[in-house]
Amino acid sequence: MADETPRPSLLETPIGRRRALAVLGASAAAVALEACGTGDSLAPRGWVAADVDPANLKQDEPVTVRFSGTVGGTAVSGSAWLVLREADELVAFDPKCPHADCAYEWTDENRFSCVCHEAFFDLDGNVISGPPRRPLDEYRARVIDGRVELYVPADFATPRPTG
Repeated sequence: MADETPRPSLLETPIGRRRALAVLGASAAAVALEACGTGDSLAPRGWVAADVDPANLKQDEPVTVRFSGTVGGTAVSGSAWLVLREADELVAFDPKCPHADCAYEWTDENRFSCVCHEAFFDLDGNVISGPPRRPLDEYRARVIDGRVELYVPADFATPRPTG
C-alpha cells in the first residue's frame, strides 16, 4: 500500500545552520567573482582630450599620451598607449596590464612587456605569453578638430609602479 502522507514543500522544510551558511557563502563568493569581472568598469565614461598632435603619430608605433578632462562630474587624468593604424584608425590601450595592474612598456622587440610577471602583448594588445588571461583593455579614440580624444571611465587609475 502506497504512503499517501503529503510531503512538506521545500519552503516548509527547515534547513540546518551548516547548509544555510554554505548557501550564504556560495552566494557571497559568486557576488565577489562577479565584481572582479573582466576589467570593465561600471563607472560613467566620457571623452577626454589627449596631449598629442595627431600629425606627429607614426603608423604602428605606440606612444604614451597623457590625457585629462571631466567625466561624469569627476576630474580624470592619466596616460594611455596610443597606436595609429591604417586609414587613420586610432587604438588606445589602458596602461595597466590586465593580470596585476602593473605598468608595461613598448620594447625594441616590437611588443608590449610587463616586467611584473614577464607578460608580453602584440601590437593589437593580444597576449603573446605570460599569466594574463585576456588582452590589454582598450579605449575608444578619435580625432575631433585636430585633437585626439579618448573615451575613458571616470574611475580611471594609474598603474602600479614596476620594479
